[in-house]
Amino acid sequence: MHIRSALSRTAQFLFPPDTYKKLRDFYHALTGHRSPLSEIEVADWQVYFQDPRMDQRLADMLKIFAGESEKAITSTYWSVLCRKNVSQLLDMKYDNFKQTVALNYFTWIIGKEDPQAVFLLNYFPKDTLALIKKRVDASKKHDLMTEEQAKFYNLITYLLWMFTEKTVGSDLLAKLEEPDEGNSPSVELNGKKISQDLANSILEYHSIAQGIPNIESLGTIIELGVGYGRTAFVFLKLLPKVRYILVDIPPALYIAEKYLSSQFADRQIFKYRQFEKFSEVAAEFEEAQIVFLMPDQLSLLPDHLADLFLAIDCLHEMRPEQIKSYFLTVDRLALNFYIKCWKKTIIPYDDITLTQDDYPFLPHWQNVFSRDCLVQNTYFEAMFHCGPGQEVERPGKSSIKKS
Repeated sequence: MHIRSALSRTAQFLFPPDTYKKLRDFYHALTGHRSPLSEIEVADWQVYFQDPRMDQRLADMLKIFAGESEKAITSTYWSVLCRKNVSQLLDMKYDNFKQTVALNYFTWIIGKEDPQAVFLLNYFPKDTLALIKKRVDASKKHDLMTEEQAKFYNLITYLLWMFTEKTVGSDLLAKLEEPDEGNSPSVELNGKKISQDLANSILEYHSIAQGIPNIESLGTIIELGVGYGRTAFVFLKLLPKVRYILVDIPPALYIAEKYLSSQFADRQIFKYRQFEKFSEVAAEFEEAQIVFLMPDQLSLLPDHLADLFLAIDCLHEMRPEQIKSYFLTVDRLALNFYIKCWKKTIIPYDDITLTQDDYPFLPHWQNVFSRDCLVQNTYFEAMFHCGPGQEVERPGKSSIKKS
């Protein structure tokens, strides 16, 4: 099924044909999606605001985002992808977000040549692969994938889960199950539903726990670029006393707010709203266990608020000045910082190439580890202690190159 939305007259001005084609080709190559950007007609925001299918909560968020902060807090690339994600929500509804919008975030439909598929298919012996393929043949298909896509997606899900169990142990995995909400492309294993998103988030939790051995004592976590909240879900399940602050732009913020408010209905939740001073919301903020903010609101938070700041799969698609600004925000707000990014990425429109060595890590940060990610070895992950006065070797230079 191709996803279509009306195209306003201003869209051609916003997205010139040459750069639009460049973005389309890059995005299709990067993700391998069944529905590449070329199949989505992106529009000016006013077209979406006038669509009768638009949820009012989402419309309110988008109007604030588009009216005041879009250019300041996101790249042109993500400004376009936000429109694509809104189109998918309107056409396929929130009920299917895990097979539409969620596949534009970290977990995507891949082919056999994708590095993570190559890694997993080479990691396991042939007899194990044969047994798993039999399980795949009996597994469910997914509504918005072709039969071939669903089979390979399920194969990678089983292999990733097995790898995760071997890496972190079965006790951690036993505490988690993929929720049905959002029409998850999950599969069943030993009577429980598992997914790639759940496995990837567990691997991230495990890495962070290696850098913060007393992870159970964390008080406040801030995550930038949360997507629909897959990583937050795992942390909130495993650390029920933690306060988790989710920071993103709509429609991701809208989806995460709706999803996690449903999954953790027993928690005190601070839903997104505008405020000019932290004092206006301080009392309610302090009582909340789950908080939803837009990126520009980070500047309103008090210093040294968080024990941990997460930036997973987001900063590599930001402009240099935005990355620098977020690093300074991390330094002001958090004691520890975990980052997970592509080792090399090209940001369309802005024509910027980023490599692992180009991130402007602050010189007083103590580098706990910096390494290739497990499975997704085209990514690197790094952990820092951000307390002042640390004499450490800088792990990367702060030059960002134009391609």
